[in-house]
Amino acid sequence: MVVKLKSSQVQQSFGLVMDRALIEGEVIVERYGVPRVTIVEYGRYQRLVAAEQELLRTRLQQASAAAANRAAPLTEQEVDELIERARNEVHQQESRA
Repeated sequence: MVVKLKSSQVQQSFGLVMDRALIEGEVIVERYGVPRVTIVEYGRYQRLVAAEQELLRTRLQQASAAAANRAAPLTEQEVDELIERARNEVHQQESRA
């Protein structure tokens, strides 16, 4: 069950809030009625971070495979030209900023 508390409540009794997070699973801390942070049990935090990293790794592998598939029919010279074009575009964007 999700518990929502005001930041002032959390400040006054942080130890109890930590205990609630361990028992309830998570505590959402609101400031001026807006959720700002969540206190979760450390093991759950580690699982969330690992899942996020795995998702990013999978997306990067998919993007890499897609790029390799698009580049497969290109010659080395064509690849070099595309790289040079991309570098020039980045430099132009940087000089505009």
